[in-house]
Amino acid sequence: MKSPAIQLTENFDLRIHIIRDATGLITSGLAIGDVTAQNQAIILVAHKGEFKEHPTLGVGLNDIINDNNSSFWEHRIAEQIQADGQHITRLSLDETGLILEAAYPNN
Repeated sequence: MKSPAIQLTENFDLRIHIIRDATGLITSGLAIGDVTAQNQAIILVAHKGEFKEHPTLGVGLNDIINDNNSSFWEHRIAEQIQADGQHITRLSLDETGLILEAAYPNN
């Protein structure tokens, strides 16, 4: 598993979880945890060029509409998820949807 990181909401906003000490001061505010599924979603939705630090990262999955070449998209998804350092155990794309099972290798 990749080291825990800052988690986002379903709308890609920061997940806030405020924790206060006995005096009422905020000691923590950002939710930290496993971000594997979050990273997968971001990679699938993003288009190449959207990440300044990694301009070639992104699948641009919304471009799949009206495209019948599922093998092209499976290859593109696999390439990008693996570039993030994840190991894919299952990847399937057909008219019923996308199945992606991948995880970061154990440290």
